Amino acid sequence: MPTIDEVDRFSERFGKRLVVDGVEWRYYRLGTGSPVLWLTGGLRRAALGYAALEQLATHHTVVAPDYPAIRTIQQFLAAVDRILRTERVDRVALVGQSYGGLLAQAYLSHQPDSVERLVLSSSGPADYGRAWLPLEQLAIGLARVMPEELLQNLVVAGLATLGKDLPAAQHTELRDCIDQTVRQELTREDIVSHFAVAADVIRTRAVKREVLRGWNGPLIVLRAENDPTQRRDDSARYRSLFGRAPQLLSMGRLGHAAVLSDPGSYCGIIEQALS
Repeated sequence: MPTIDEVDRFSERFGKRLVVDGVEWRYYRLGTGSPVLWLTGGLRRAALGYAALEQLATHHTVVAPDYPAIRTIQQFLAAVDRILRTERVDRVALVGQSYGGLLAQAYLSHQPDSVERLVLSSSGPADYGRAWLPLEQLAIGLARVMPEELLQNLVVAGLATLGKDLPAAQHTELRDCIDQTVRQELTREDIVSHFAVAADVIRTRAVKREVLRGWNGPLIVLRAENDPTQRRDDSARYRSLFGRAPQLLSMGRLGHAAVLSDPGSYCGIIEQALS
């Protein structure tokens, strides 16, 4: 599992900052080769995946943003556009892990000509209808008013359940990593942002079925047998959203957070999806 010292070392070595529309974005660029845009999950700090990203960078140029406390998907899309322009990257393999998979599908809808292939890891089809909005709005409201310690406890407990089927020692290490990140790195506004951007994706219909159906790049989905976010009907939903079934790659029993718990094995599977 990542440690503070290792994350700090990675951030100092590869970290960059860019202000977009008054918001400071922190992101990482490393490696050489064909470009990969890595969109991290709900812990919002791409540097937590430093081990996998450094291994991936042996064959690829990797660009990976953190997520500041924004409120709209348009802020995210504009910032990623600026980051890629700043780094002179025109076309990418787009990898979205967990929550990053939702953002990846919105970005593909926004810039289909810039995406060579889409790899979704421990994520699902972003086909959420407006019926989901009340649930997202409830989460936003609770995150705004709940006592901070209780809010942190709920976030840690919720994220930790995603690794409940890992071996006991790995699950404990994963929970400790989540706990440390939530309490030391994330603010209340970060947690509000998590739900606010998801709600805005739904509200603005940022994931565009007509665009995804017209996009012809490889669509690869990584699935773990013990990932509680994976559903039996995902393949049918992907077929409805993209107009075709995805290529499925098995992650065995690496779980939802393999990028943290087993970065070597995880990166090997990502490389298969990129080859």
